[in-house]
Amino acid sequence: MARSSVTISPDVVRTIVRNTVLAMPSVRGLVDHTRALRPRDSYKGVEVSVDNDEVRVKLHLTAAQDVSLVELGRAIQSEVQQAVQEIIGLRVSAVDVYFEDVTA
Repeated sequence: MARSSVTISPDVVRTIVRNTVLAMPSVRGLVDHTRALRPRDSYKGVEVSVDNDEVRVKLHLTAAQDVSLVELGRAIQSEVQQAVQEIIGLRVSAVDVYFEDVTA
């Protein structure tokens, strides 16, 4: 049998992560590195690296002001890890969440 491979673009991982995070009701949006609020469909605010079948994610976002940021951060980490593992089948080594702002 010939050797075959499957390659998954980091853009695919970013799309899955972005959609997962923005579906959470307490997340208000993603923020780029200059801290300017971006539209909900932007890739800004989602950094992904894929190395040796492991994914590392960094998120910069704005959250609702009436939630515990620690609890929300943990929920985001769990949801992102589960989505990437279920949809893509890659192991998630880290999901780093940076809250840049809170809003009503």
